[in-house]
Amino acid sequence: MKNKLIIDKDDKTEEYNILFKVETDNKGKNYIVYTKGEKNQDGEVIAYAANYEFFDGKQKLSPIEDDYTLEFLDSVLIQVQNKMNKEVSE
Repeated sequence: MKNKLIIDKDDKTEEYNILFKVETDNKGKNYIVYTKGEKNQDGEVIAYAANYEFFDGKQKLSPIEDDYTLEFLDSVLIQVQNKMNKEVSE
């Protein structure tokens, strides 16, 4: 269950696959990018990103409101996808 993220919201539990985490020294900000594997109408996998911190032994997610951070995480995701695609084609 290491690469799984379980989210409890409104008395429902949803399971996501963790794509990657980014831990920074910038004011203790940590980020997580995750997916359910669903695709949009263009066939691209839908991914979500959030800040995370641990509170009372649980990982708490909160929205990322900084456009710079979202762009940074998007560029990391693209690099990861490119690397995975390259490894598959070799």
